This record gives sequence, structure tokens and C-alpha cells, in this order.
Amino acid sequence: MITKQTYSDQVAEFIKERILKGELAPGDQVKEMHLAERLGISRAPVREALQILMREGLISSEPQRGKFIRFMTGKEIKDHYFIGGVLEGAGIASSLDRFTEEDFADLEGLLEQMRRMADTADNILNFSDLDNQFHAALLRHADNPDLTDLARRTCLNISKFLFYNRWSDLYTPEEYCKRHEVILEALRAGEPVRLEMTVREHYAESAERMARYGA
Repeated sequence: MITKQTYSDQVAEFIKERILKGELAPGDQVKEMHLAERLGISRAPVREALQILMREGLISSEPQRGKFIRFMTGKEIKDHYFIGGVLEGAGIASSLDRFTEEDFADLEGLLEQMRRMADTADNILNFSDLDNQFHAALLRHADNPDLTDLARRTCLNISKFLFYNRWSDLYTPEEYCKRHEVILEALRAGEPVRLEMTVREHYAESAERMARYGA
């Protein structure tokens, strides 16, 4: 089940998979001994994996109680999306002059995949990979690794792990496509202020809808 290479990283991935599959939900306790017994390994790499996930913001530690899958309040969700929108918007707008026709074609190609998927998808979760690719492409020319890394990580835990299964309740596939089409339209318009505000609004709308699932 678990190989001898990078025990802690593999345990961290195992926990993330359990979150994505709904076996672990925000607020659930994560016990070192239980995980170690389930995976057939010592507690040391499990402890290290939990430390990794604490640094990533997926695990919270409560004195005298233990470690838990992080449960965010509605305000925390809104705050994180606000930060993500500000950073991504600034990163894209500041690199607007570096976008080429090839870049636009790549983004349009991703949108076309979303449209085709919208015709057959019965669950918005199927768009997750395309969403990652689309936003990564938007930030590809932002010459600020710290900004781009923080921009993506700020909302990643919320949308891709902690509340991943809620995305199907937020938007229809058609709405999902339209939200990304609006960003590409603003990018093509070549107006930095409009582009930055469009990206921020994209995140703010998600925040409003997602916040109702917070504590």
C-alpha cells in the first residue's frame, strides 16, 4: 500500500485523496495511530505528513484535542478568495502585454474543451482539471513566482479539497463556461484595469456562493 520512498509525502497524498472522496470532511479528526495502522507503517511518517498538511492549511491542530481537517468560517472563505482574486488579477494585468496570439489560442482551446464537456457533464467536478489549466495559463507570464504561487495556493485548499464536493452546487456547466469566457474577453480587450476587476469579481462571486458552506 505504501512504499518505502517518501513516506510522509505519500501519506499526505493519501489523506488528500480521502478528502476528495468524501471519506474525510472538514471538522473530522485525523488520528496518527489510526492512519499508521491502516497504512501498515510507523507513526513517524504520519506525524510528518500531518505537519506538511498543517503548513498547507488543510489540517488544524487544537491543544488537548488533536488534529482535524480544517473547517473554515464563511468569513475565512471570503477572505481567502479576496486575496486570491487580488493577487491573480494583479499578476495577469501586470503581464498583459506579454500575451501572444498563441496564448489566446491556448485559452480558447481550454474554453472549447469546457463547452464540449458542458454538453455531456452531469457534474461540475469534471471541470476541475480544466479550471486549473486555465488559471495557470492566465498567470504564465507573471514574472513573480512568489505572487503566482500564493495566488494559486490561497484558494486551492478551499476549492480543490476542503469544499471540492460543493462545486456541483455552485454553478451549472453552462455558467461555469460563461464565467471563464468573460475573463478571456477582458484579456483580449487589453485593458489592465478592466481585466483586473474582472478577475477579482470572478473570485468574489465564488466566495459569496462558497461562504454559505463555511462554519
